[in-house]
Amino acid sequence: MAAALMLGLASGAAVRPANAACISLSEARPLVQAGTVVSLLSVLGPVRRAVKGEMIDGDLCGGPDNYRYVVTFLGPDGRVIRATINAKTGEVVGVK
Repeated sequence: MAAALMLGLASGAAVRPANAACISLSEARPLVQAGTVVSLLSVLGPVRRAVKGEMIDGDLCGGPDNYRYVVTFLGPDGRVIRATINAKTGEVVGVK
């Protein structure tokens, strides 16, 4: 999982959500260190139970009132799947 997370960080060509102001996971590090949001790594367990496939990208989107992680996976069937996670609680709030 950690390798997939790092692979997602290193991929500059990954798909980003078009409808939200997002920052990369590496840019989100100060928010994690300050305790403003939980780390994505700490919530990957529930995400992996909700989504099957390989993680290819992850971003922190929104703002102080609605921080959320948008994580992109490539499903076993080749389909792109996006999971949305509440970045304050770690709850998976949507999968498309």
